[in-house]
Amino acid sequence: MTLMQPNLIQGQSMRLTATPRMIQAMTMLQMSAMELAHYIQDRALENPFLNVDSDAELPDGRDAAWARHPAGTAASGIDGFIDTMSAGSDSLEAELLSQLRIRGVQGRIYKLAAYLAGNVNEAGYLAVSLQEASLELGASAAELEAALRELQALEPAGVGARTLQECLELQIARDAAADPWAYAVVSRFLDELAGGRLQRIAEALAIPVERVKQSLAYIRTLNPRPGASYGHQAPQYVAPDAAIRWERERCAVVLNKRSVPKVVVHRAHAQLVALNDHPAVRRYAREHLQEAEWLVRCVEQRKATLLRVVEAVAGEQLSFLEQGRAALRPMNLRAIADKLGVDESTVSRAVSGKYVQTPHGIFELKSLFTNGLQTQSGHAASTESVKERIRRAIAEEDASRPLSDQQITDLLAGEGIRISRRTVMKYREELRILSSKLRSRAK
Repeated sequence: MTLMQPNLIQGQSMRLTATPRMIQAMTMLQMSAMELAHYIQDRALENPFLNVDSDAELPDGRDAAWARHPAGTAASGIDGFIDTMSAGSDSLEAELLSQLRIRGVQGRIYKLAAYLAGNVNEAGYLAVSLQEASLELGASAAELEAALRELQALEPAGVGARTLQECLELQIARDAAADPWAYAVVSRFLDELAGGRLQRIAEALAIPVERVKQSLAYIRTLNPRPGASYGHQAPQYVAPDAAIRWERERCAVVLNKRSVPKVVVHRAHAQLVALNDHPAVRRYAREHLQEAEWLVRCVEQRKATLLRVVEAVAGEQLSFLEQGRAALRPMNLRAIADKLGVDESTVSRAVSGKYVQTPHGIFELKSLFTNGLQTQSGHAASTESVKERIRRAIAEEDASRPLSDQQITDLLAGEGIRISRRTVMKYREELRILSSKLRSRAK
């Protein structure tokens, strides 16, 4: 199916002419699996000659079973829970998980802390008791207390608290410039403070009322809802459009057949209508039958194009598939378009909103396209690989002496990657990693 043909017009200029059907084909190529599934269902309601497989369902969270677990396996316990959990990239949970990794929390404590992070509510408070977590995960009280300490050491200060009192205490303890009486006031007299009984607090602490008022002024600067500044999203389950796997030491691409409902032309209806002698009925049947046949062709062409694009991407990113994100190679849309002999816009539409399962997890397909930075050896390093090197350097740093942006710049230069300190700072912020000063305070 040719989507678009250029027609030569006056002079040497070119004009691309697209029919409504060609536009439909391009639009369907660009749709995500969910959008296409709904689009097919809507068209089937309007066209009696379109038959959607009754066994096919719109993609939903249950498709995560295909995405997250190999056939014949199932998630269980804390390991399974963490494997099926994926936070939105701008959510508080995603920020907490990122900080846990940077702090170097590992093993079972990391998994327990990640579970607790997933149970932090929009205000930043822990919404599950340690007793409940112990029963659900089979973890000891000591393990969960250790995991909670890791969670409560993260930014924003006060996150993971179980009560307002604990939230304020965590913030005061973290603040080197805190009012000297604030912790005592909050930990012992929060009810009196809320009731305005300042004289009673002053008498109990043997300090002037004016001193209590100064503490109150400081306490009012604290944040009773530390998580409110973050978007809070429920765990997101993504059913990938394709999977890249190693089979007999070769890279193979498989499309996820469940991501889009199977649609076919209902030939039996077409044959019945064809027997009708009424011209208007026959015209209606002819037009809708052609529309149905075209939509089925578009769906099949979309599958074929997506398969070719993912195969081409896999061929260019073998090092990533073997070693992970740090080994991503620079790659752009033009390179894949030239390799396939198609227009760059076709590749752009094919990767838009699509996800691919790899040996290293599920990635948005377009995230595998990355710019390159020149190294001293003459080879190009992808932006993502440089970010991963920055992430790894910070994860491995001495907690008592966090690396500054300039030190990271020098470290990269020693490895042949020459970028400015400002670029390092930009990449660090894009990774949502705190500055060395704030990391030192957090640790």
